[in-house]
Amino acid sequence: MIPMSDRRKDERFDVVGSMWGVLELNEPARIENVSLTGALVDSPVPAALGSTHLLHLVVDGQDVKVEGLVRHVHSSAPGGREERFLIGVEFSSPPLHVVQAIEQLGVEHGQEPTAS
Repeated sequence: MIPMSDRRKDERFDVVGSMWGVLELNEPARIENVSLTGALVDSPVPAALGSTHLLHLVVDGQDVKVEGLVRHVHSSAPGGREERFLIGVEFSSPPLHVVQAIEQLGVEHGQEPTAS
């Protein structure tokens, strides 16, 4: 008798070529700094260079989704601390109200908005 957990009795298929999938990790992270083109995120988990992520930001009390491309990842754990990662994310096309909120942050902190 084959145990119920043994899946060898079922037919299997080999994947030829690329197979796309979705991996969702819901880890809270803190934004270290933000500009019109991207953000530096302090995260407990690293992200793969070149990967695309959907960021959930809270802007003026509203949850906003912004797509971003990971440009760089660095460990931020000097000597013995819990390992954290600084992740540089480039925004793909942030919604207008996100851009306006970022510009307003710059004005409140005495900085001129730049599109660098």
